[in-house]
Amino acid sequence: MAREEKGQGSVLIVATNRDDRRVLFDTLDGQNFDAIYTAKDLQQALAFLNQDPDIDVVLIEFVGAAKEAVAFCTQMKGDERLARVPVIGLLPQESGERHWDWARMPPGVIDWLRSPVDGSEALARIRQALSASRSSNGETSTKPVAADRYQFAFEGSLDELIISDPKSGRITEVNPVFLQRSGLPLAQVVDQPLDIISKSHTREQRVELTARLTREGSVRYRCQKPRADGGSYPVDVVTRLAVRAGKLVHFTILRDLGELGRLQQSLGLLAEAIEVGAGDEGVKQVVRLLVDWLELDYVTLVSARQDQPNEIQPITLYQRVSMPGDAPDPLKQPTLRQVLDGSSVIHLAEAWKRVEQDSFLGFTRFEAFVGLPLRDERRTVLGALLLGRRAALPESTTIVDTLRVAAGRLALELELRRSRDQGKAKALQDALTGLPNRLLFNDRLETTINEAHRTGEMFAVLFVDLDRFKNINDSLGHGVGDQVLDAVSRRLRASVRASDTVARYAGDEFTLILRHIVQRDDVMRIAEKIVRVMEVPLTLEDGSELHITASIGISFYPDDATTAERLLKHADVAMYSAKGMGRNNFQTYVAVPEESHQQRIALETKLRVAERNNELRVYYQPQVDSLTEDIVGMEALIRWEHPELGMISPGFFIPLAEETGLIVSIGEWVLRVACNDTKRWQNRFNLPLRISVNLSALQIKQPNLVEIVRNVIDETGIDPTLLDLEVTESISVKSIPNLMETLQALRDLGCRISIDDFGTGQSSLDYIRRFPADKIKIDQVFVRNIGVDPDDEAIVRATINMAHSLKLGVVAEGVEIEEHFNFLRDHGCEELQGYLFCRPLAPVSFENMLAERERLFGAGSGSVEITAR
Repeated sequence: MAREEKGQGSVLIVATNRDDRRVLFDTLDGQNFDAIYTAKDLQQALAFLNQDPDIDVVLIEFVGAAKEAVAFCTQMKGDERLARVPVIGLLPQESGERHWDWARMPPGVIDWLRSPVDGSEALARIRQALSASRSSNGETSTKPVAADRYQFAFEGSLDELIISDPKSGRITEVNPVFLQRSGLPLAQVVDQPLDIISKSHTREQRVELTARLTREGSVRYRCQKPRADGGSYPVDVVTRLAVRAGKLVHFTILRDLGELGRLQQSLGLLAEAIEVGAGDEGVKQVVRLLVDWLELDYVTLVSARQDQPNEIQPITLYQRVSMPGDAPDPLKQPTLRQVLDGSSVIHLAEAWKRVEQDSFLGFTRFEAFVGLPLRDERRTVLGALLLGRRAALPESTTIVDTLRVAAGRLALELELRRSRDQGKAKALQDALTGLPNRLLFNDRLETTINEAHRTGEMFAVLFVDLDRFKNINDSLGHGVGDQVLDAVSRRLRASVRASDTVARYAGDEFTLILRHIVQRDDVMRIAEKIVRVMEVPLTLEDGSELHITASIGISFYPDDATTAERLLKHADVAMYSAKGMGRNNFQTYVAVPEESHQQRIALETKLRVAERNNELRVYYQPQVDSLTEDIVGMEALIRWEHPELGMISPGFFIPLAEETGLIVSIGEWVLRVACNDTKRWQNRFNLPLRISVNLSALQIKQPNLVEIVRNVIDETGIDPTLLDLEVTESISVKSIPNLMETLQALRDLGCRISIDDFGTGQSSLDYIRRFPADKIKIDQVFVRNIGVDPDDEAIVRATINMAHSLKLGVVAEGVEIEEHFNFLRDHGCEELQGYLFCRPLAPVSFENMLAERERLFGAGSGSVEITAR
């Protein structure tokens, strides 16, 4: 009863299940316990224990393999303060997933509870545990502590055994077998770090193994153990947390593999390799098996065609440590060429010395390197498997033979893949031009519509029809007609980007999908380019010249239609309109006036209620430093997610918002949301992120714009120097009399001003010089033609040089391929934005990206490539 008056003790609850934590807390809260601690994970529980609370019982969750929970219990047993504290295990509900076995009792666990927890049952078991603990603590144990009870087993083991200190990581004791096989005296081993047992792991890998041991209580790996004579031998290593003489220690077992062990492992690996599935995932699993088996540092699988020796396609790549940017390309080395020519390259030791002409091996200093050709059943080489390791491999026929069998498994995958591709190609490609046929085009169009519905992207469909092609076939023959169609296909492909689709739809009809369209004018420029390209005389095989022209019809998603059938129909209607206007031109689809007017009124009505119905979204597209490729800011982009229509393209509703004046309230809402999100991310990730927000002409005309921006800055607490307000180049002083004064007032607040869409307006150099701006954004119309149009490249170079001479920064939009990136970086463009790095992201996705950056490099430090290039 005396104990009841003082309280029933203190309880620590460690559970990820919020409902279980709440039930346990509510049950215990009114039962006169001294203290009740709850922790959502083991890390938080350790923090409680480090504060030295008087804990009387612990409830801890065991889910799956529960390695971390077992390690936690083991650490408690090795701590004098907590060794006698009883532990009650929490088990999840029965399910098809793997769960902890009731029959195995981890250290200190005396009882179990099942989730969802029953409060009455939990209280009874906790009281029973406390009662048993007090009875046990009140007795005086008469059993002597025999620290050397199992010393004979330690010294007589046929395996190598080590005991080390968990805190310092240094060896305190080894058995005679360790000394015998190492060839080292005891004095050179004791007090050395445990790391001396491995010459296979880098410092980063050793840190990772130590972290796993601390977190899970045990770790298993394979390594090359060094000997006193400078040699080494392979061992299996298992290190566990253990309690010895009341103290926590690390107990390590090293077992020599030997040839029999390697043979057993290779058989196991081959059995697993046969069981894995097909496709990319199956290939990755086979590679992972090889990496784990031999602790490889580098593996690559490539596909190649004998009729196209220069086209080598990487299938999969594994690198234990990322290669620096100046590392030689392994796919351009003579060793790979030798393997693709049918010769195996096998060096299990001193590989980098034996293959002097291979600069990649010289750079990596791989001791072991194996290159095996991958052949089909006709012994034709389909590709190559390359494997590298910084440490040498033992001279073993078992290893080499196993690698050959694994290479055969991968060769079979390449052969199946090539057979499928050839079958698909025949069914989905046009035999004459090699372009996608109608079936494949329709499939890609449906896929593009689905993606655009999710992202709010606008894209265009073009219908291209050759003018008077029937006359060519009738007068010059079908052979000449085929030459014309083949030449037209090449011209169309050269006129668009790699991300666009060109298909031969039927006869002399070609269809195109132009992706990632921001402005309709972008499509007009491409259509105009195609018309001009088609006009260039075509030289036939007999040397004669032929003049051809084309008529083009254009429809836009979602402006003109939201289904594949109607997009094609409208593009076809527009194409016939182009023919009716004399051919050799392009036309866009124009809806019937009554239909267009009704659609416009309906959309305007929906837009007016979109803001208060919470249908508007702010997405963020990262802006990265061209040198470090680290994120330095983002642009806020408005999206409209209608509950019935899905994502509506900004290119469709923004002009409507400007015409109706709704852009003023929408723009202020975007500014406030963007600043709030940015300030929150700045605080959480300790990053000086800059946010770019567009200002429309109507917003700038507001007499109280400066006051609105000041209020948003004050309300959100954002540093005004990190707020970048973008103004399009087309805004003129004539249309907005107080433009210069307004922008200067915004700069006086500390905000930065950027000139958006630079190059598309009609501004004079004097206008730009007087414009109170800090930065210029090069329009994506010019960026996307880098590598295609020399004139646009010249415009980009001139813009960068002009901006720098005026002491303005430069941002490039629409960076989509490596060629864009390299050109802009080489010419001094400081910041880049585009799909090469990242598409616009919803706030939660953007925050996840920043969290991943923080996980890799820590808060506010380091740099991370956000590109998946």
